[in-house]
Amino acid sequence: MVKHLRPIKRHLGDRYRKWSVDRGIGSMPTDALVPLDQASDVLLLCSRLVRHFDPKVYAQELAFAHELAARSRQFALADDPSLIFSKSVAWFLANDLVSPPLWDYSRQVYEFASGLERQGNRLFCSSDETMHWENKVHMHRMLDEIGVPTPKTKFVTSENWRSMDFDIAPVLLKEEHSAGSSGIHHFGMALEAREFVGRYQFRPTETLIMQEVVRGAKQDLRLTMVGHRMSEPACFWRVKSADGLERDTWTTTASKYGSSIDHENIPDSVVPMAAEYLRRLGIRTAGIDLMWIDDDVSRDPLVLELSPYYQPNPPKPERYDAWTYKQFKEKPYVKDGYVAQQYLVLREIAREILDQQLF
Repeated sequence: MVKHLRPIKRHLGDRYRKWSVDRGIGSMPTDALVPLDQASDVLLLCSRLVRHFDPKVYAQELAFAHELAARSRQFALADDPSLIFSKSVAWFLANDLVSPPLWDYSRQVYEFASGLERQGNRLFCSSDETMHWENKVHMHRMLDEIGVPTPKTKFVTSENWRSMDFDIAPVLLKEEHSAGSSGIHHFGMALEAREFVGRYQFRPTETLIMQEVVRGAKQDLRLTMVGHRMSEPACFWRVKSADGLERDTWTTTASKYGSSIDHENIPDSVVPMAAEYLRRLGIRTAGIDLMWIDDDVSRDPLVLELSPYYQPNPPKPERYDAWTYKQFKEKPYVKDGYVAQQYLVLREIAREILDQQLF
């Protein structure tokens, strides 16, 4: 059933990593597979379209395929987008999917999704959903349009910065295509932000996001939504460590800076609000980052950002209690390690997607 897939060559390290994932999770199921020309549903294997093995995307594909097979829902596998017409297509975004990448990589990915749709396909995630991926300007404009509460935000361009009031402090300047914690610049004083912008080499059409730092917040919440439901194992607090708070330089709450990951005490009250945001935006699933002024969860939260492509940090097994979460992520292929646990969370997300008939 899968003989139409093209042979793929991997470096030895990539072959070992894939073998490690297959050993811990299980390989691609075959009992529900049908040929491409007989299928209504197709799983596009983006993990095969990139040069290097991407364990998260591969785990997403396995999780989705296993859930389809568990329902005896027939589907085809494909790794050649040019052959897919008039299908329901599930695909998961791999790093460097489009090669060579341009500066506006999110636009390239959007065009890739739009091209698949022009072939008559129905995508999960769609091109409209994809447009929110790491293009923070588009995302914030859409949030503004539907009245989502966010930290005070302004858009800075090479044309308007001289006439702008730099009246936010402390302040973040975020690059349009920043990812993770890269491309985020912190300034304690508005004058410093203005001087940075004055030196900044804007690319054509580029916009910077100037955003207020949320007062008194030492943690944020990643709320992973699938349709109108929260995917509980994919929701977690990122809490800055004492060392992180004492740093001379500001950092985000990313675990690579020593923040802890806590999956407990996720407030149910934010779910209806988040579900309504996604409904109005036309997004079926998203990782939403929320923050509260002074960490006071009795207040309404502020939305920092959202993305239909997200990295769920899974709960850490007890055997690794002595490790920081950063150490847990740095050893992804150990027994019950980061990739295996992430697969379990991705399987739960896939289950919700199919249960709610989002695909």
